[in-house]
Amino acid sequence: MITKIDTKTATRLLGKEKDVLSLKIGGNLKAYQGYDFCSFYAGKDVFIGRYYDDFVVRTKGGLSDEEMEELSLFLKMCGFKQAICSLETGKRLELMGWDNCFESMQFGFSTNLIPETEKYPDFSELEENPPLDSVFEILKEGFPDLNYESWYTDINHKIRHDVSKVYVYNGATATVMADMNDSVFIALLASKKEARGTGAAKNLLRGLGAHFEKQGKETSILCREELIPFYKKAGFYECGKTVTIKNI
Repeated sequence: MITKIDTKTATRLLGKEKDVLSLKIGGNLKAYQGYDFCSFYAGKDVFIGRYYDDFVVRTKGGLSDEEMEELSLFLKMCGFKQAICSLETGKRLELMGWDNCFESMQFGFSTNLIPETEKYPDFSELEENPPLDSVFEILKEGFPDLNYESWYTDINHKIRHDVSKVYVYNGATATVMADMNDSVFIALLASKKEARGTGAAKNLLRGLGAHFEKQGKETSILCREELIPFYKKAGFYECGKTVTIKNI
């Protein structure tokens, strides 16, 4: 049975996992534990994090048909806006009638995939946590539907609680959403229109990835299928898939 759990239990269940779903849950757990809009749920082999109407569903192993029915019913009762889960869980939910699903590719970074002839910036050349209004000016060109107030409130809070960090390089920006268990999750990559095609975003990712690699940390991102060529050129390799369900 899937039930609400306290933050102490959520921390124990989170453990030292390094997958993207755990990092997404863990980032919100560290930043917002104790807030009403951030809660956690667990059942047999199911761990769920909620941030407002967004859900992250982490499953262990293959759930039985009965367990999948319970998960599906739980999601229906919660009235979520969107939920992200593993590829296997997402495919099974689709078979149970959930539509408006799309897949995202998970990529990991390796400097071995960067040609030796191609240079990229040192971490010291990246601007860390610049004024957030200037960051949003870049983000809104890549994410036109991004709401300023909700984004600013979230990122500003996570920066102050040492959960997230924002980086800018030559008109491109990227955000470290979570850094824990020797694993880093990067999101919200965007460039100004005039910086596109200059290699700014690619080199920003390389600078970040190489920095964390030196620290012994794995760097992961999620992207849409059409962006696969870009991330491969930046030094990333495919390491999994997730499914996001939009509850329209």
